[in-house]
Amino acid sequence: MTGFKTMMGVSAVALAAFFAGSAAVAGTLENVKARGKLVVGVKNDYVPYGYLNDKGDIVGFEVSLAKYVAKELLGSEDKIELVPVVASNRIEFLTAGRIDAIFATLGVTAERAKVIDFTTEYVSAAGPSVLAAKEATVSKWEELKGKSVCGIQGSYYNKKMTEEFGINLVAFKTQPEAYRALKDNRCIGFVFDDMTLQQKLKEPDWASYKIAVAPYEFQPMAGGLRKGDTEFHEAVDKAIAKAEAEGKLIAWETEFGMPHSGYIAARAKAAVAKKN
Repeated sequence: MTGFKTMMGVSAVALAAFFAGSAAVAGTLENVKARGKLVVGVKNDYVPYGYLNDKGDIVGFEVSLAKYVAKELLGSEDKIELVPVVASNRIEFLTAGRIDAIFATLGVTAERAKVIDFTTEYVSAAGPSVLAAKEATVSKWEELKGKSVCGIQGSYYNKKMTEEFGINLVAFKTQPEAYRALKDNRCIGFVFDDMTLQQKLKEPDWASYKIAVAPYEFQPMAGGLRKGDTEFHEAVDKAIAKAEAEGKLIAWETEFGMPHSGYIAARAKAAVAKKN
């Protein structure tokens, strides 16, 4: 009987924890409104999606999108807290409850979908390319086998780099560390998202570098939300769809120096049609 009571006690605790957890997730939208602030994980070192401007403010394509979502949920884009994240901690911050959502260059992958939910996809971005000195002779992914290449911890393509291409990946936590290592010749190249590397090449200090290896894929990007957060998920998706219909994402492409994407234009057209 004692064992039965113990078992029932454990079961009751487990059930209570389950329902408490479910309630916490389901209440995110309510919590955000009660708090009067949306807490979002964003990049602050990743042009053009999230970076520091000359005034030290975090700006960028996804930052503007996050602020738009805050406006739709709370009535003002100022009712937001921007929390800098990196690839290696953004999902951890979300699942631990430190942020309400991720808008931080989050590629949509099956592995990540096991842990978090994705908002509607809003960007189709070129995947990784390799930045290297102009004198570098490599031009194909296969030619990087056995070579030391700088990378960033937590990038979705890291496994492919090491297992499929046989790259000796020297992974850093932040981009500045990787850029310094490349210039110090600690690696022959830096594998990272093509959009950011293309932007880096516009800087005078990087005039002697090039994109040595082109991207092998395009990757959809979306916001990240906690699993099962249905009400909040629907509210965020509704805000994104409204921004698309109003042409906001196209305007942000222009504002932040991004090449105009047929993908974003097509989504804007579809959003307008659905609205009408």
